Amino acid sequence: MQFQEYCQYDAIGLAELIRTGAVSADEVLQAALARLDEVNPLLQLAAQDCRKRALAWQMPSEAAPLAGVPFALKDLLADWRGVPTLSGSRMMRTHIAARNSHLVDAYERAGLRVFAKTTVPEWGLMPYTESEQHGITRNPWDAAHTPGGSSGGAAAAVAAGVIPAAHGSDGGGSIRIPAHNCGLFGLKPSRGRVDSGPLLDEGWQGMVCEHALTRSVRDSALLLDIAAQTQPYALYACNTPAVSFSDGLKQPLRRLKIAYCVQPWLGGKIDDATKNAFAHSLKLLADAGHELEEAAPAFADADTLARAMLVLVATEAAKTRLRFEQLSGRKPGYQEVEPATWSLMVYGSRLRAVEALWAREVVLAQRRAAAEFHRRYDVLVTPVCPRITPKTGELAPPQEQLRMSNLLLGKMDLGWLMAHNPLVEQQSLKALQYVGFTAPFNMSGQPAMSVPLYWHENRLPVGTQFAAAHGNEQLLLQLAAELEQIQPWALRQPPL
Repeated sequence: MQFQEYCQYDAIGLAELIRTGAVSADEVLQAALARLDEVNPLLQLAAQDCRKRALAWQMPSEAAPLAGVPFALKDLLADWRGVPTLSGSRMMRTHIAARNSHLVDAYERAGLRVFAKTTVPEWGLMPYTESEQHGITRNPWDAAHTPGGSSGGAAAAVAAGVIPAAHGSDGGGSIRIPAHNCGLFGLKPSRGRVDSGPLLDEGWQGMVCEHALTRSVRDSALLLDIAAQTQPYALYACNTPAVSFSDGLKQPLRRLKIAYCVQPWLGGKIDDATKNAFAHSLKLLADAGHELEEAAPAFADADTLARAMLVLVATEAAKTRLRFEQLSGRKPGYQEVEPATWSLMVYGSRLRAVEALWAREVVLAQRRAAAEFHRRYDVLVTPVCPRITPKTGELAPPQEQLRMSNLLLGKMDLGWLMAHNPLVEQQSLKALQYVGFTAPFNMSGQPAMSVPLYWHENRLPVGTQFAAAHGNEQLLLQLAAELEQIQPWALRQPPL
């Protein structure tokens, strides 16, 4: 199976070819591996090459909806028995998963043939995918630019045509931002829809949701049906739809009342390219017959949201270090993690418990604000990011400055200074403003998606974000399917 044939099919299409005997599962896998070998030296999207394990895979004896379809797991959260979960960190180089996560179990039951784990920034903390462990992951549309993060390797793999869909996770925009940067469809599910257990809790106070990046909407719907099999294990409640997400795509979409907002909630302004892309999306919606009105949820002010996000991310980083100590029986040193990660770990460990509880209350308040808003509006539409895709290294903090700070604090045991480290606060603000449209929906727990509806004149894609009430992924998928029919994107290929 040659690449030009392989790349024409989404995951459902490949599964149908395999099921009917038009091609074998091994032919499809070889096409994926050939494409990986071709593009990975440039893009650096593979954290682990698991082809030997994939070659030993056997076709399920019972019917499976995606039997034989090549797939990749993000190298974070998704534990795969017998394979390391590196999380983009040298600190985890000896960690081998003892069992599958519930989601990986569901993927295996569906027949997916996993052959790689994709790159992430260390511990998924940044909205770009650059790590000392795996290097710089690059955007297939232009290798000088980032694919985003933290599901950057997954997005690069799908956009480059290695696979039609890949696992991802989203704690502040980590599915939607890479989808925006790479011209893909990316849906963050509702809180409680997908479980990350049994070894991990619902990460970042329930802000992290796992799902996938895809080229087609129908692949995302089917993969969400598969992922939702883990819902009974989730720590948060989420409604069960009357029909499957896949069957919901067959139902007609009513005329929607759609609100739109162009002001990022975490501060900053949008650039002209983003304004042009957003105006294009609004016109598509109006031409489709939907009712548009400018409005926004009563989320907290920018300073409150930014501070709460920093507190939550930093305390989660500190918790990661504590969990490592408990599992390994030793304390990791500052040399084992990247300077920015260590700074966050120490900063988080010095924050007061009362401030962590305050940040938790901020998260809960955004859920109430979103619920009130969606009593009036079906959908909210915003840009995904306030600017088009940054170049690699552009969002990264000054590593040498952080390294010297960590060296000084590590040797002199002055970690208490890190509780008020202006460098951490200054650099976090730059990253937080970049996720100013996406992160509030992780706080509110409602579903949100990035839809690729625009390509800038420099050939970089620009996504548009849509959000709905908690538990209403079905409505978002139906709207995305309508837009996919109006302006198809799945067969667009980057100029690799």
